[in-house]
Amino acid sequence: MASHGYQEVDHTADIALRVWGEDFYTLLRQAAYGLNDLLGVVLHDTPVEVFFALQQDSVETLLVDFLSELLFLAEEKEQLFDSFLFDEHDDGLTVQMTGRKILSQDRHVKAVTFHYLDVAQTDCGFEVTITFDV
Repeated sequence: MASHGYQEVDHTADIALRVWGEDFYTLLRQAAYGLNDLLGVVLHDTPVEVFFALQQDSVETLLVDFLSELLFLAEEKEQLFDSFLFDEHDDGLTVQMTGRKILSQDRHVKAVTFHYLDVAQTDCGFEVTITFDV
């Protein structure tokens, strides 16, 4: 198996992704790439850059807060991000992202959920299954 990645998994009512990475920041990136694919977007050439901070919390809460911010920016601001720089500090995490404007979107996601969310540390890194409300 690759050291990082994501795949859509069956879920009865919503959408779920299994995501893995060799470290927590790779897990965050792969989760973002998976969310981007779920949205099925066509991108414009217009570049965008965003910087935001997340409060220090559990890895599950950081993951949900990070993806929720990406989802807000996609759904409300029509922006999609594919490049991420993370900076950890005492109060939490700052994220600098670059991406592009969205021209069209095939699927809308209502929310990132905590449903059965458990970030597990394995011999190979981190793994999680994330459920999205559609």
